[in-house]
Amino acid sequence: MLDMLFGGDAFQAATAALNAAALRQQVIANNLANVNTPGYKRQAVSFESALQSALEIRHTPFAALDPHPISSIQPTVYTVNTTTDRTDGNNVDPESESVALAMNAIRYDALVTTISLQFTNLKTVINGR
Repeated sequence: MLDMLFGGDAFQAATAALNAAALRQQVIANNLANVNTPGYKRQAVSFESALQSALEIRHTPFAALDPHPISSIQPTVYTVNTTTDRTDGNNVDPESESVALAMNAIRYDALVTTISLQFTNLKTVINGR
């Protein structure tokens, strides 16, 4: 019964995206902490394209053949090995990272609000009001 309440695609997608946003916050903070570390290469998180693909499969006739639930999609941290104009080999741009940090904070807040509203709706149904 609880699986039906919390197992829907929207709830699973929102919680998986929230976990990805939390990881992204850590990765961006780590990039900023290493802005002056010679040879450091920035890292990034890949998640949204995998989630989008999984959601698209859910709306096809092949959905029953997909053994992986949305909740099994995990964010991936990868290293960005692009070159830089800096002589020390570091490719972290503090301004870009700061913008990414702010955008991710907004995304995180939106996801928390979405999940909170789902719980509020569930509480309303339970209470009958």
